[in-house]
Amino acid sequence: MPASPQEECFMIHTIENEYLTVSASERGAELQSVVYGGTEYLWQGNPEYWSGRAPVLFPIVGKLKGGAMLYDGNKYVMKNHGVCMDAEFALHEKTRESITFRLCDNILTKQVYPYDFELLVTYKLSGQTLTTHLQVTNRYKNPMFFSIGGHPAFNCPLSEGESFEDYEIELNEKETQGTRMLDQDGLVTGKTMPFFNDTSTIPLDYRHYRELGTLVFKNLNSNAATLRSKKSGKAVTVGFPDFQYFAVWTLPGAPFICLEPWQGICDSSFYNGNFRGKTGTIELAPDAVYTCEFTITPA
Repeated sequence: MPASPQEECFMIHTIENEYLTVSASERGAELQSVVYGGTEYLWQGNPEYWSGRAPVLFPIVGKLKGGAMLYDGNKYVMKNHGVCMDAEFALHEKTRESITFRLCDNILTKQVYPYDFELLVTYKLSGQTLTTHLQVTNRYKNPMFFSIGGHPAFNCPLSEGESFEDYEIELNEKETQGTRMLDQDGLVTGKTMPFFNDTSTIPLDYRHYRELGTLVFKNLNSNAATLRSKKSGKAVTVGFPDFQYFAVWTLPGAPFICLEPWQGICDSSFYNGNFRGKTGTIELAPDAVYTCEFTITPA
């Protein structure tokens, strides 16, 4: 799909090895393409459905109640999933098989998020696996509060002649737990709906996303999920050992599925807005560094 005029304003960088060709943009440090074996695995951002591809989520995951948070008596209005999606990252380092983008606090981030920070987003290839490494440094004088995560979307179906329902998601361990329910505003209700019962498979059915919007699981036994075609066998695995939450999302009728590692979650419907007490929020001491990573492995 041709790039939009907005996308053309930002440099696209490509890394590759004998298995993978991966591209990412300076806009949001967002992945643009993941090609393996001649197949494009990453959703290409068709705005008819959803223009995102694989946003980096920082310093919030999901939605703030009322679109705002409170910190030291001040109100900060922030878009869903934080500051990265429209931000211009600097190219920090690049080799043939890895690339790092850098974002620091600036006049725009300070309007919505009060902290001094550095965020490094690194994409690195090793065989068939693409690793996304996220590093946050607190440059603020006081402890810093944030959440962080990934939102990679994958083409589904991956091959012609297949349908969305020809696919399933297989976790690498059996689970017994429900999905956290969200209200019509996308906020956590505090309720769960039964989902796994000593099982590990999520059949792809748009009904889930009409009824629930997003499937959200916490503290799974699993640390990897594989999207797989029951017809062609094509698959992609997302590994998320560093993350407390795992979410699955699409829009009814859309030919993609998101497998999302989250360290943090959207606000609850009864939350008071104080960022210090936000569920899933990481507290980082001054000058301290936080790292996490997740992997994408096509097959």
